[in-house]
Amino acid sequence: MTLYRVPIGGWKKCVYSAAAFESAPEYHAAKILDKDASVVWWLRNDPAQFRIPTPAGYFEPDFIYLATMKGSNRMRILEIKGEHLWNGPGSSARVKAAGAAAWAKAVHEAKTEPYWEFHEVLGQDAEASMTLGSMLDKAVICFQVP
Repeated sequence: MTLYRVPIGGWKKCVYSAAAFESAPEYHAAKILDKDASVVWWLRNDPAQFRIPTPAGYFEPDFIYLATMKGSNRMRILEIKGEHLWNGPGSSARVKAAGAAAWAKAVHEAKTEPYWEFHEVLGQDAEASMTLGSMLDKAVICFQVP
């Protein structure tokens, strides 16, 4: 059975009644978000409603979610990236990820709330994770509020 673009419902914390995915790692990440106690809500950013301009074009993350961390709310951006797309320094995927991390850092430095964070995780690492914390620990690039 293929999951590609098939709307799947039954979520507890998704803001939509159904979400479609482009890969099994994205679907696995959604299941982790849906069961994590820190996650208040999440959305699959498809079609893209949230975009960050970068030198390599718009970065359109897979997920946006609100989490309660250390007594405060954090908006988080999560991108699940296929290993075959994470190729070489200067690749489009790496430039876009760096742009998203820089955006999250800039928003934080502007002292706006809620705080924003960014994590990009490779698909194989997302699928090997059982919890949100373990998945985020495997991020290939991130910005987290200190």
